[in-house]
Amino acid sequence: MTTRLNVNINDETAEALRQLADRRQTTVTEIVRRAVSVYKFIEDEVVDGNKTLKLVTQEGQETSVSLVG
Repeated sequence: MTTRLNVNINDETAEALRQLADRRQTTVTEIVRRAVSVYKFIEDEVVDGNKTLKLVTQEGQETSVSLVG
């Protein structure tokens, strides 16, 4: 099932969505779907009590990101 959603965003956000869509060669709609999925993942981690995510660069360098709840 698909739900149509209309949202109001500022010009800066609209441009960021267009740039991401161009970079990934996809649609703005798909970028919004992906963004919501990432946000839900982070929110679920915070709710589960997890406080840190580890990011690893292509070179193998690690950095941590603190999650704020």
